[in-house]
Formats: sequence, C-alpha cells, structure tokens
Amino acid sequence: MAVNGVQSLMGKIKRMQNIEPTIMASMRDQTELVRGAAVLNVPTYNGPWPFVPRGELKRSIHTMVKKEEGSIIGCVYSNAKHAAFVEFGTGPVGEANHAGTSPNVNVTHVQEGWVWQDPEGDFHYTKGQPAHPFMYPALKNLEEKVAENIAKDVKDYMREVGGNQ
Repeated sequence: MAVNGVQSLMGKIKRMQNIEPTIMASMRDQTELVRGAAVLNVPTYNGPWPFVPRGELKRSIHTMVKKEEGSIIGCVYSNAKHAAFVEFGTGPVGEANHAGTSPNVNVTHVQEGWVWQDPEGDFHYTKGQPAHPFMYPALKNLEEKVAENIAKDVKDYMREVGGNQ
C-alpha cells in the first residue's frame, strides 16, 4: 500500500505552524476597529467650564496586541485619568445611571455628594455624573464582527497554505 502526497501534506502542515503572524495582524486590525468605535462613542463635553479638556479622552484610546502564555491578546485601553469616571459614572448619580456598562465589572460608587474646587477657586457641590459608556459598547457591538473577521483571516491563510482546498 502506498500513500501519495505525504511530502506535500507535511509541507503544508509545517507552513501552518507559521500562522501566528497572520493572527497577530488580524488581532491588530480588530483592536483598531474597536478603538475606532470607542473613539466615536466618547461623549463630547459642551459644558461651561473652559478648564475641562476637550478631546483628551478620545486621543487617549490606544491598542496593544501581545502574545502571552500561548495566547494572542488584543487590548483597547485608555490612559486618561478620567476614563473610568466617564465609562462608569461617579457618585450616587453614576450608580443610579449606569445603563450600557459591562455587567462583568463591579463598580463601587461613593454614596454622598462632594465639594470640589475649580481652577478659579470657586467651590461646587456635586452628586456625581451618570455613566457614559464608550469602551464596553464598542466591543460588545462589534463582538461578532471581530470574531468573523479573525476567522476569515485564518481561513484565508489556510487556503493560501493549503492550495485553495
């Protein structure tokens, strides 16, 4: 009994071991897709205080793709100090108004209002702000699309390596 095509099959299997760069590139593309949606979701401040930074939160949203313990991990994150306050809200107002935030994140809000001082020296009392989720909805709304895109990229690579089979 003879088996034909073993060398060709072994070559294809060996080339399949080089799929990691394809997955890394696909993950980079998908994190950029989610980052773009998160940027679009960031609320625009139109309030009266000129000292509130405008556009800082949008500019602070970045991506990172890394290999860790045999997995390829894509991350979309913000390094702005106030990002979590916007995403989850603050104080009793944020606790009462947090629709659209991740159900997997347990946030503890302070239960009383507080006084804060603006740069001009004036004092203000607040009970917080409602949540304005931008990060979680970006991922949740694109979850299926991201999975489909990665699967397509992997299938395309397999077709390329396997000779359109």
